[in-house]
Amino acid sequence: MLKDRRVLIVEDNKQDIERGQALLNELRAISSVCRNIEEAKRAIREESFDFLLCDLHIETRPGFEKPDGLHIIALAKEQQPNMVIVANSSDPRADIWTEALAAGAQHFIRKPLTRADELTIAFSLAKERKALVAGASRKKVSEGHWLRFAEKYPEGIVIDHATLSKAKGLARRNTTTSVLIGETGTGKEEVARLIHRFRCQTEGQIPFVAVNCATITEGLTESLLFGHKKGSFTGASETTSGYVADADGGILFLDEIHALELRCQQKLLRVLADGTYNRLGETRTYHSRFQLVAATTKDLDDEVEGGHFMLDLRNRITGIDITLLPLRDRKHDIDALVALFLNKNEIRLSQNVLDELCEKLKTYYWQGNIRQLFKVLESWILHCEFQDVPLTVELLPFFKGMKAPSSKVAASSEESIARIPPKNRDDILRLISAFTEDFDYETTTENFERLILSAALERHASIGKVCQVLNIPRSTLDSKRRKYKLD
Repeated sequence: MLKDRRVLIVEDNKQDIERGQALLNELRAISSVCRNIEEAKRAIREESFDFLLCDLHIETRPGFEKPDGLHIIALAKEQQPNMVIVANSSDPRADIWTEALAAGAQHFIRKPLTRADELTIAFSLAKERKALVAGASRKKVSEGHWLRFAEKYPEGIVIDHATLSKAKGLARRNTTTSVLIGETGTGKEEVARLIHRFRCQTEGQIPFVAVNCATITEGLTESLLFGHKKGSFTGASETTSGYVADADGGILFLDEIHALELRCQQKLLRVLADGTYNRLGETRTYHSRFQLVAATTKDLDDEVEGGHFMLDLRNRITGIDITLLPLRDRKHDIDALVALFLNKNEIRLSQNVLDELCEKLKTYYWQGNIRQLFKVLESWILHCEFQDVPLTVELLPFFKGMKAPSSKVAASSEESIARIPPKNRDDILRLISAFTEDFDYETTTENFERLILSAALERHASIGKVCQVLNIPRSTLDSKRRKYKLD
């Protein structure tokens, strides 16, 4: 059970430390020792452990002062929720074990420890208690409206079976990269955190570092990702380690990776290749090994062709791509999503109101997808609460993003078709018919590409301007012109 598992011993008595280490060594566990409160806090915040053996009285007298080990147990429960915690003490008070359990320990054992099997039994019982508590928690989550969906979605996240299988596979193959593709609000970070949860179940607590590349101020990306040396640039008042260092041994989640600056793409490629990188302003080499889970709202292959994303990096992160559909294409999931939201917020509706609510929600387009759906439901609940009125479907708020952006687009499309030169109009009408008839895919896409390039070349006088408006390199345009024989 404890073989090759990391066990943190928090103890200030030399004899107890030596005895505990000897017993854990006998069980072939990997032990670390902290001799005071500050050391223990730092270790729990900065390292990951599978088990904690914590003395309740560190720098305090048993039976006379409040056990300060309780603070360590509470911190461990907060920082590393997958850690199995056993408290130990020689405190004679009968109620000391209840204090330990209340703080977050799963088992209590009295000193002195004399046999290795005592530790094995203590940690086994602690693990069983932790599983029972977790099971009770899951049962609570499965109450209310969510109850009928709990078996289909045991992880508490509404995703299809294929995505769930890929998430489990990525947790097992923890060196495999993944790219999550989907519109804003489709749940990409939820899937990334699910992979992290699966890994924690087998590996213990590991880091999960989430970075939104699109929101980082230009020029600070390299410093934030890879760290910097004090004084390396104006405002660098202290040395920092960076997100890449923080993710060592865990998962680095790069949201909107297509927005990553090219220089940082180069450095990311290097660390993915051999685990090495340099902080900004330093020549010293550092190491970090992590599983990269990237997310994007754009087609990375198109970004490569447009010169915005490195081909080598795209090839490096090609592992398992997971596409998350927009909510408008999975409206059959709205019932489950609404039930999940209501259950998390402890809201109960009559079955008639719930059915009416779900049917109305299915009539909308949802430009902001699941995130927008949950925000609308939250706004609905708050509005009714502030007005002190019952939750009725008639009071459901409406926001512009709930509606499809189609009316203006349709009007402008008709105007655009009227301006198309007659020689291209028939070709375009034939392409439109591909939505209702079956055509060869490659031929159809090539015809569409040819028409786009031909129209742009007619609208603009210079090749440079065409490259600019279409956002493609000159070499790509020249190649396409040769392919389609466009002058």
